[in-house]
Amino acid sequence: MTERLLDEWFLDGLARDPGGPALRVHAVTLSYAEVDRRARAWAAALTEDGRAPRRVGLLANKSLEAYIGLLAALYAGAAAVPLGLEAPAERNAEIARAAGVDCLVVDAGGAAQAARVAESAGVRVVLAADAAAVPAGVPVRVPGDDEADSFRPPSGRTPQDVAYVLFTSGSTGRPKGVPVAHRNVSAFLRASLPRYDVGPGDRFSQVYDLTFDLAMFDIFMAWGSGACVCALTRLQALDPARYVRSYGLTLWHATPSLVNAVRARGALAPGSLAGLRYAVFCGEPLPVETARAMRAAAPDAALDNIYGPTELTIACTAYRWPAGVPLDWEGETVPIGYPNDGMDFLMLGPDAEPDQRTGELCVTGPQMFRGYLDPVNDAGRFHQVDGRTWYRTGDRVRLDDKAGLVHLGRDDSQVKIQGYRVELAEVEHALREAAPGCDPLVFALDDETGKVLVAYVAGGGVDMPVLAARLADRLPPYMLPRHLWPLDEMPLNRNGKADRVALRERALRRLGAQP
Repeated sequence: MTERLLDEWFLDGLARDPGGPALRVHAVTLSYAEVDRRARAWAAALTEDGRAPRRVGLLANKSLEAYIGLLAALYAGAAAVPLGLEAPAERNAEIARAAGVDCLVVDAGGAAQAARVAESAGVRVVLAADAAAVPAGVPVRVPGDDEADSFRPPSGRTPQDVAYVLFTSGSTGRPKGVPVAHRNVSAFLRASLPRYDVGPGDRFSQVYDLTFDLAMFDIFMAWGSGACVCALTRLQALDPARYVRSYGLTLWHATPSLVNAVRARGALAPGSLAGLRYAVFCGEPLPVETARAMRAAAPDAALDNIYGPTELTIACTAYRWPAGVPLDWEGETVPIGYPNDGMDFLMLGPDAEPDQRTGELCVTGPQMFRGYLDPVNDAGRFHQVDGRTWYRTGDRVRLDDKAGLVHLGRDDSQVKIQGYRVELAEVEHALREAAPGCDPLVFALDDETGKVLVAYVAGGGVDMPVLAARLADRLPPYMLPRHLWPLDEMPLNRNGKADRVALRERALRRLGAQP
């Protein structure tokens, strides 16, 4: 099959069943024809002055505006740039500037930040469904459905063009922009859709924020097959049994941390998700215990553990535990399986030499992005072997003869918190900015809810509540340390370096003492 534009996958769903449900947000359900018409109207508004948009910021999340805005950006030939509603305005403004955002889509949740982000990035068009929700002073355009008739798709678009830009945590203290091309996502969809026997009768959960690339799994796997995307709030996602029943969900996709939070609330009883056909995990290692709890709750569902960094487009490997088959695996975490069709892998040993059984996972193929928005971030992330370029994931794996790849951990300071990638160095950088002169150390540790961040802060007589407030102005919630602990001075080991081992042990003891 030839390479395709991402919005063409939506058009496949539209052609299959124009009147069928494409999107459910709260109590509102839109058909494929209705989503298409609204997206065309918004795309026309993005191009009303005759200038094609280049990058459309989505200051919206899991709302009608967010999904319509995403599709409208693609229709208009632009790349979508999701912005986190829970992130500080300054961080979103920084991302919008770095991405070159020239148009903005805003919903009620993003309205408070609209003026700051628009001014910082020099945005020329701001679209919203309700102008009254946006603060005065922001020139807002409210598209009308009749504008769909005037929309003409731009010419010259190619699958090599960027479809969306996502920003991940960066070790330099600044988020890294990952441009993902239409061809990258199309390669993922071509490899993944045949794994799932889904169609117009299916309903996909959508629990991820649009800043998380796994949201693209739910949206375009559903739209590419004629199924319906059902957006869930955070509270709704903690009660899956209720919404599997009321929404008729057939595919549930979440991080292991979310499922563990559901278990902790006593909301994952055996048989409680009996309507599911598929349960898909991604974003972080999947404990075998969590997988078995999900199997008990959804006995008729095939369970997939998929893996992949944003740079390799949503997921590049998959391991399936079929319904009715015991999980005969003795490791602590479920394997990540085998690469998608078209993707190749190799493993690098300690000296970057190829190793056939264990090492750092490197992947190449049509899902691999071409490089970061800022080329400075490319350093050390790619490896050349036999004339081919491979992306270095930083994940250590081993090859099992029966299960494929097994995840062993990270080779660097990057961790997953609630499925989001977090560079500990970026959190430490933000602490130094918030409290000049302090000396911080950040750890990612496990407690009863999963992986959490904790930070020790030495020097400067820092007031912890003030520091926490300053940090909240710089970082999104998932990057905020659960605990900030002051130190009079940083303890040193025998080599004169910060004694990370001792502090880590002290942190584990303190976490164990938490109520």
